[in-house]
Amino acid sequence: MVLESGSGWKVSADIDKEMLLALYFRDLAAIEPMGAMSLAPLSPRVKPAAARELSENAAGELRQEWQSWWEQILANGQPTIDIHAEPDFPGFSDSPSLQHLLRAHYGNAYTWTQNRVGEYQDYCVDNTKERLQLLAHLFAERELEGKNLDDLHLKLVELPLAERRAWFVEPDTVILSQELMRDATLFRSYLQPIIDLMI
Repeated sequence: MVLESGSGWKVSADIDKEMLLALYFRDLAAIEPMGAMSLAPLSPRVKPAAARELSENAAGELRQEWQSWWEQILANGQPTIDIHAEPDFPGFSDSPSLQHLLRAHYGNAYTWTQNRVGEYQDYCVDNTKERLQLLAHLFAERELEGKNLDDLHLKLVELPLAERRAWFVEPDTVILSQELMRDATLFRSYLQPIIDLMI
């Protein structure tokens, strides 16, 4: 986890293992999420191998069950499953299609997720100083404009997404592509309006 703070504000940045796992299964089964926030595909790409296993009926059911899981992840901010535990997934007993998908493909999903977490940790070791400077600069600009940043905590969730973008999840979370911070101008174009909304 990366953490930076200033006079009254705090920013945390980390990867989210359960989000990674959920997005892996989304891409694996070619699930088209419902609602306004549709994150880009993962990178490296997950082939939609499980999509051909599903009937049209099962695909619709799986889509609804996955969407409920995703909304629960976004709302809670706390893991709903222990991804290191034996993959029985009793918490998904009311989502039989999703539970079946999780059980059938968990080994590959777990390995893929752990590899991405390792890559993220390596990335943080090499780029933490620059990332913190970029974040601190954004907040310093707001302070110079006379904005009150007291008790502001911005939570960044960095994921390996194929598109350099950011998605705001109210009230204080931004899901963004790990690649976004490599482009300071683009990063600023996404984060500055979000910070302005929050203050």
